[in-house]
Amino acid sequence: MMLLCDLYPLGYVDIGVTLKILNDILVFLQFMESQEPIIYSPAAVLNIFNNSISLKQTQRIIQLRGIFVLGKGAFYNGSYYDSLRDESTDAQITLVVPALIRNELQQNKTVTINGYITRRVVNNASRIEIQLTVTELVGQTQNKYSDEELERIEIQQGKAAAGFRDVQGWIKEQILLEHPFKIGVIIGKSAIIDNDIKHQLRESIAFYQLDFHRINLSSEAEIQSTLKQLDDTGTDIIVVSRGGGENLEIFNKLNIAERAIALKGLFVTAIGHKDDVTLLQKVADKAFITPSEFGQFLNDTYNHTVEEAQHSRAQLVESVTKQISARYQKEIENLKQQVTNLDELKKQSTADMQKVYEEKISGLNQLQQEKQTLYERRIAELEKKSNVNWIAVIIAIVAGLVIVYLLQHH
Repeated sequence: MMLLCDLYPLGYVDIGVTLKILNDILVFLQFMESQEPIIYSPAAVLNIFNNSISLKQTQRIIQLRGIFVLGKGAFYNGSYYDSLRDESTDAQITLVVPALIRNELQQNKTVTINGYITRRVVNNASRIEIQLTVTELVGQTQNKYSDEELERIEIQQGKAAAGFRDVQGWIKEQILLEHPFKIGVIIGKSAIIDNDIKHQLRESIAFYQLDFHRINLSSEAEIQSTLKQLDDTGTDIIVVSRGGGENLEIFNKLNIAERAIALKGLFVTAIGHKDDVTLLQKVADKAFITPSEFGQFLNDTYNHTVEEAQHSRAQLVESVTKQISARYQKEIENLKQQVTNLDELKKQSTADMQKVYEEKISGLNQLQQEKQTLYERRIAELEKKSNVNWIAVIIAIVAGLVIVYLLQHH
């Protein structure tokens, strides 16, 4: 956004012009707010981004160097579509090569070419491809790396992408869980390194289940088949081990390395050479210089894990003891409080019962008194009625006698 200081670098600002600029900005903002949202198509979005890319290298001829890789033979508008791969990585760019220049290019040769960068929008894949249209072949030489070396790099990159597994962490976990596991060690037919490994195990030898498989370590096919056999039988850790000496080229074989990468079990090497690191060592989950070092590793891992477990258990026992003590103390306090509450409730209940008893006795006494009063009243009424009845009888007798007397005299 252009600022006033950009318009007036010396600091002199006309107030009228300033107000005019501010008014234009407000009008523009109001216009933007009143606009309906613009709906784009996927192709429109791709072309917007494609048109927004602006590099100096796209405006002039540049020079590239890399390994020429033939394409599938696609021919369009007088040009072939091939690739130029980086010499040390798997990065590559699409080449648009005229037919005349392509006839001079050789597969997997390191070439230096001139050309200009172009872009192609791929609508059905939502991407913008960067291409180089070749204008001149400057030079062509033998590759810096052989095909086999490039394959080795690809194998190592594949292992790095898959990840190196934690052998020691896995063993520790099995020790803590007390899960037995199988270790298959591939050694030479006449080798004595099995004794070196066992000697280093010391007291931990009772825990590990080691099986030694004697084969011809100079045979690529036998090594591959033994690796497959151990993996198919569920061996947890597969080890290729040998003593010192030369003849390490067998462990640089691509097929053996590819087989090792494909193993389901953990893969370890103890090949016995410090300076010359082979491809098989580079793709192993863990590599040791000597068989004795591998045995020492197993023993140290076992002892350290047991010590850590014992220390952890002691801490756990102490922690659990504290937790139990605290819990019991809390329960005792709760019980004491409950007893106190019961005593108070008992006292309250006794007082309430005494009050109810007294109220009931008072009620009974009052009822008895009322009954007594009513009884006395009824007796009095009956006695009164009895007196009236005798008087009437006497009057009736006297009246009868008078009537008899009168009748006799008449």
